[in-house]
Amino acid sequence: MPHIELRDLRDEDRDAAFAALRDSTSTWPRVSIDDRASFDRWVDGEGTSVHAIVEDAAVVGVAAALDVDDDREILLAVSPHTGDDAATEALRLLTVREPERPLYACVSADDDPSHAVLARLGFVEHERDGADIVYVLPPTLE
Repeated sequence: MPHIELRDLRDEDRDAAFAALRDSTSTWPRVSIDDRASFDRWVDGEGTSVHAIVEDAAVVGVAAALDVDDDREILLAVSPHTGDDAATEALRLLTVREPERPLYACVSADDDPSHAVLARLGFVEHERDGADIVYVLPPTLE
């Protein structure tokens, strides 16, 4: 498996992160990013924590957490040239960085790869919202 890490998104990462987002098959139903300017506004937005997904020193995607309707929601997009193991590891690292629980994710109902990645990390279906499915990573019992 390649070495995957998350780092805070740097200015020099933005071109590669945006390209990975546009190439990704993942969809973010609750976030609209139509062009580079809207990507930059989103990255700089209040309450948004954005990370570069780095595989063997190259930026291959973007992982983020943001506030949506008083809940903390995560988003992930990786280049289609990157395998499911990389997406799973990036999501695992993001859930470690985001200790708030419950933690949510919303994906298009037909985004099968995203459903599989979320399930591998313990996210469960919470509700259906039209053509989207909201997942939750519930709090653990201590």
